[in-house]
Amino acid sequence: MTYFDVFDNKCPKCFGLGKTLNPVWYPLWATRSDLKVSYQILKFDEQLGEPSLNVCKECNGTGTVLPDDVKELLEYILS
Repeated sequence: MTYFDVFDNKCPKCFGLGKTLNPVWYPLWATRSDLKVSYQILKFDEQLGEPSLNVCKECNGTGTVLPDDVKELLEYILS
């Protein structure tokens, strides 16, 4: 029987979400911690011109990564 659980490792960088926080937004989030300023954050998004979330570069937005031994095996097969 084949087990495919080896392919279900969550990405350590985005924790399986496929997106990471944009560091440009850290100063805004540090100063605005209440929910009443969500409209101001949306206005700031237009001024900043950058999304608040980026696609994770570790997993390319899938949320899962292959273990090292599986990567080595695939590299061996494909070489």
